Amino acid sequence: MQTLMRFWRSVQYRKGLIILAVLAASALGAAYYIVSTRYYESKAELLILQTGSKVLDGAPEGAAMKDLMPTYERIMQGDIVLADAAQKLPVKYRTDFRGVAPADWPGVLKKMVTVRSARQTNVLELTCRSRDPKAAAAILYAVLSASIDFLNKNHQGTSQEILQILSKEKVELEQKLATREAELIELRGRSLTFVSNGTDNATNVAVARVVRLNEEFMKAKEETLRATAQLAALEQAISRGEDVLQFAMASLDVVGKQFMMGELGLDSQEGMAISRMTEQLLQEQAKMRTALESYGPNHPKVMELRDAIQAKEQWMASRRQVTIDRLKQLRMEELTPRLLQMARQRVQHSQQHEASVSAQFDIERQNALSLNGELAKLEILQMDTKRLRAFYDLVLERIRGIDLGKDKGIRTAVVGEPKVNPRPVHPKLSLTVAVSLMAGISLGLALVYLADLLDDRFRSPEETSLQLGAPVLSFIPSLPTYDGNGLDSVHAFVAPHESSTEAFRTLRTAIQFAGDDIRRLVITSTEPGDGKTTVSTNLAVAYAQSGRRTIIIDCDMRRPGLSKTMKLRGSYGLSTILRNDDSIENSLRNNVVVSDLAGLDIIPAGPRPANPLELLSSTRFSELLAYVESQYDQVLIDAPPILAVSDAGVLGRMVDGVVLVVRPDKNQRRSVIRAAETLRMWGNNLLGLALNNMSSDRAGGYGYGYGYGYGYGHTDTDGDHDDLLDDHASSHSSYSSRTAA
Repeated sequence: MQTLMRFWRSVQYRKGLIILAVLAASALGAAYYIVSTRYYESKAELLILQTGSKVLDGAPEGAAMKDLMPTYERIMQGDIVLADAAQKLPVKYRTDFRGVAPADWPGVLKKMVTVRSARQTNVLELTCRSRDPKAAAAILYAVLSASIDFLNKNHQGTSQEILQILSKEKVELEQKLATREAELIELRGRSLTFVSNGTDNATNVAVARVVRLNEEFMKAKEETLRATAQLAALEQAISRGEDVLQFAMASLDVVGKQFMMGELGLDSQEGMAISRMTEQLLQEQAKMRTALESYGPNHPKVMELRDAIQAKEQWMASRRQVTIDRLKQLRMEELTPRLLQMARQRVQHSQQHEASVSAQFDIERQNALSLNGELAKLEILQMDTKRLRAFYDLVLERIRGIDLGKDKGIRTAVVGEPKVNPRPVHPKLSLTVAVSLMAGISLGLALVYLADLLDDRFRSPEETSLQLGAPVLSFIPSLPTYDGNGLDSVHAFVAPHESSTEAFRTLRTAIQFAGDDIRRLVITSTEPGDGKTTVSTNLAVAYAQSGRRTIIIDCDMRRPGLSKTMKLRGSYGLSTILRNDDSIENSLRNNVVVSDLAGLDIIPAGPRPANPLELLSSTRFSELLAYVESQYDQVLIDAPPILAVSDAGVLGRMVDGVVLVVRPDKNQRRSVIRAAETLRMWGNNLLGLALNNMSSDRAGGYGYGYGYGYGYGHTDTDGDHDDLLDDHASSHSSYSSRTAA
């Protein structure tokens, strides 16, 4: 969360980068929108209805249209339909085919035209995109026309083939019937008296055989016709890849079905085994119910029956699945060729039987003619005419049945006409604007992140405040160096009326307004050399000059810069107070230094202890703070840098607020952010920032360098002071020791 907050502050400060990125992305988006090719879209809807279902009509029996809609989608986007549509498309609307070979036109149309079925409907939705709005509508018209032609041809092809066969048979029958009727009329003209005198009562064995063979020949002829039609329908169904199992069950008789099932390894023995197993299962389930009533569910007999029932159920389920899998395999591998072979054999046998009966009929007819003369010839002609007329009527009935059934199967209707849409659908202005804004914002955020990653410095006071989430309390300029000792080296004491001193008075006022009654204050920094001692000493002078009794405590017992500045390094000070057992009041009398500035007292760091953090965390230090707060109006604590040691975090929990000294020309941004977060993590009240070493040319922005260490033996870079390893016997002759009462 803290990382996100820091990044959000960076975004707020560097919002100019985001604005620039958005403008650049918007310019690119506008250029794309201007130069992009316009595409226009046209839509149409095709309704497909299933009005009947017959084998001869080519529609699978019981097929649901919702299951067939994906098939029609594929058909309308197939190469055959699209090639036909491309040929039907007028030349003036072939703008999208420029520079493309005719053989590749279907591929172009496949990219331009999309077909999908509306959910839970029989409606196909067609969409076409083209660079010409009129061409888009014309292409849809061509695709609809080609698709309807293909569907009609596909679903009516079998009926047309059978109709052609029957029509040819009808013509031949008409010719034969006309010949026989002419012969009959001629014979009746010659034998009118003989015929009327008793032809109906004449009996002749040869004539009776001819009559019987004539009836058998008509049945054979009808069977041949039926077998031929079924073979044609079967071949058409196979060519379309339809399921032929239902066709086999509908076209074969009982004996044929049993024979085929036996040939395929699915004879009745399998069914008998399943029936026996089902009967045994029912008996054991009945025994199970009786046993449950008598023994209970955990009885061994009940458990034995339960296991037996479970085993039989598993066997039946496995056999059922084996049968289903076998049927699926047989449909592809054996059923289709066997069914086709049987249909062809049926046609062949029917034709052979018809030829055999016809040959025998001709022989018997010749015999009857030779035996009965004119009477037999007349009867035969009458029988031939009757037979031919009956067969002719049968052919006519079949033809009428096919004509009446031609509307069954698939019907199509265009329910949504393609329309010319003058408004382009690509590129879309709204989409272009949205994508440009998103791309610009994303690019801007990436630039902000990259800038934060590469440029680790504060560029302005505003960015510093925004990144740290704390106000800038004062801008402290670069101060001159003084050669004096003690307060004579403090700028606010030496030059109280210069404009640069006003920065500390501003800091004093900002602290007063930062919270109610802030009397105990910690001054710390990110790194050594940031000027925290300079700020704390000058701020203490500013408080004293305002008439407030002020005490400043040097709590940096590792590297006591304040004590060194005031020339107070010696054997007395804060460490002495915290380590002795005397009362706080008595300890202060011997360790507080009264400065030359009225109202300002100092507690130096004292001898360097081995455990400064433990001393600052002790109860005695808390008692010391409570006592000096009762004696002084303002308590200032010069604390070590927060990133070097944790002393400042501990001290900040005991006071009213913390001021963080920052040198933008020196501190690394991430280090300062980490320092502020560390103070807040310790529960310190970060009042604000004191920006040190500011020059007039850095009013709007500033840079800095980096590098520090902190520990014993390190050269002091805090302020403009010399080596921190001077001996502890420095004199303090310019100060007089007195009590802080």
